Amino acid sequence: MSFEPRDMTYGRAMSFARQGTMTGQVLGLLAFSLLFTAGGYLVGQTLGLAGMILGLVGSIACVLVLSFARTKMSSGVALGIFYLFSVFEGMTLGLIIDQYLTRGMGMVVVNAAATTAGLVLVLSAYAWTTKRDLTGMAPYLMGGLIAVIMAGLVMMVMSLVFGVQSSVFGFLLSVVTAVLFSGFVMFDMQRLKNAQQGVDDPIMLAIGIYLSIFNLFLAILRIFGFLSSSNDD
Repeated sequence: MSFEPRDMTYGRAMSFARQGTMTGQVLGLLAFSLLFTAGGYLVGQTLGLAGMILGLVGSIACVLVLSFARTKMSSGVALGIFYLFSVFEGMTLGLIIDQYLTRGMGMVVVNAAATTAGLVLVLSAYAWTTKRDLTGMAPYLMGGLIAVIMAGLVMMVMSLVFGVQSSVFGFLLSVVTAVLFSGFVMFDMQRLKNAQQGVDDPIMLAIGIYLSIFNLFLAILRIFGFLSSSNDD
């Protein structure tokens, strides 16, 4: 009986240590991936539309490979694919940001990046400290993601085929997308908090968080772009 409290304390300490190691690995992957994203951004700017298309196709391919073949590859290969994914995402980002810069909306990009960073910190703090289990959000988040994708496709078809463009619809879709990926950030951060060394894969956790933050930034960028254009008018 006299050893039980010590054993319990030791067990909690080991659990925190494993959690800290996993968190450090994932955050380290995300921090280092920014360098590859920046490199991809520079490449995407030089290639233009071709770079954006290559980035979209390449990033989707990398996610699919990691999702379905991760258990069959070594950690080194998976790490290389993750950083290649980061390069492709940067290439996609290159043309998007360049469009804002050429329209004299550089501050919109800066404000969107700052807002995204602040929002991610707040959402992460909530996910890390709340006692509420956020895993129940998963089906709603996936349903929302499918709905947003379908709405985006409808808007694209209406614009390209019928020449119909609705700035109001685009703005509302961006707002919904921002709310959706705010939910994904909280969900992913709580997954990271509860992740266990040797059970969860840090690369897959990192890619999930990366995609959530990346898409949240794009949604906020579009919102600020709409608001800036309205003010100019």
